[in-house]
Amino acid sequence: MKNFLFSNGYSITFDPLGVKLFFVMLAFLLVPSAALAQDDDKPQSEGTLLIAPRLEVEPFYYPGSHEWSTSLGATSFYTFFDGNLGEHFSFSIGNHWLAFSEFSFDDTRSLYQNTWRTDALNWVDWANVTVNFGGFFLTLGKDYLHIGTYEIEEYDYLSHWQINSTFWNNYQVYQWGGRFGWMSEEEDTMISASVTTDQLMGKPFSSKIVNDYAFTLSGMHDFGGIGMMASISQCSIGWLGAMGLNAELSDMFTLGLDGYLSKEYKGISLRSTIGVGEQFDVLLKTGFDSGFSEALEFAGSRFYAGAGAYWYPLKENKDLRVHGLFSYDRGTYSDPCLGLSFGVTYSLNLNIF
Repeated sequence: MKNFLFSNGYSITFDPLGVKLFFVMLAFLLVPSAALAQDDDKPQSEGTLLIAPRLEVEPFYYPGSHEWSTSLGATSFYTFFDGNLGEHFSFSIGNHWLAFSEFSFDDTRSLYQNTWRTDALNWVDWANVTVNFGGFFLTLGKDYLHIGTYEIEEYDYLSHWQINSTFWNNYQVYQWGGRFGWMSEEEDTMISASVTTDQLMGKPFSSKIVNDYAFTLSGMHDFGGIGMMASISQCSIGWLGAMGLNAELSDMFTLGLDGYLSKEYKGISLRSTIGVGEQFDVLLKTGFDSGFSEALEFAGSRFYAGAGAYWYPLKENKDLRVHGLFSYDRGTYSDPCLGLSFGVTYSLNLNIF
């Protein structure tokens, strides 16, 4: 381990082995793909970079104890580098460079301390390459588990943890492994199977026990404005079934439903997004969780709900988002919590090559 000390006394600890292994694996995957893609008869390669900073402040009130607290919420800095290398190869890299839930470097430091771990977030959310032929594809590297819910599909930097499920908050879905599947030419139907590391493994591929890995079968279909997805997984919380529905009922109204079902944990949530003119959206969401799971560090039940508003100041696109959110959260063994969230998120898209 290597420590980098800042002048204010905070330090960030890197795991040199983890960093080296990440870049060696990335080079091993990308270099052959790039070489195979260098053919004048093939489509040109292209790459895009999304730079995504988020600033946020969150005051909370606990009516049971009459106490207040304030955090920086999901204040963070992400980048996403995606592209294709010719006709049959593509890559995707998502990095979580900075995180500040409070006025310290603790969250950011943990991202780098956990570089080569499966049981905690780190600075590499995903890094993978995909080869595809005739609709079939194989993805290798680090990716998110394709659990069949729409809240898992959404970018973390656009989401609100206060009104997301316990599974979303407590399960580490970014894992190393491989995924094989098929997608229709219209890209409206997909089925896949994946084998990956699981959060309780600690170090990737450190176990030879089959049950320490996660196995997932997933599928999705778009019926033209109504999307459905589903999955079944064997993971650290046992067999887990998940299903999601996302219905764009009009240009200004979207309705969604997500559900999880396992022996240890059950969760369901309902959300809607309502457009108010061209530059405003209203978000409504509520959900309920129940169960007992050591892997999720959860027991009893939890009810949560929230209402928020989005304002997009730029008339030409929605790259800049200003949000306000009110949330309520109550669990069996926790004090009820009332929260407010105010933040700004910017998505800067750049064409790299």
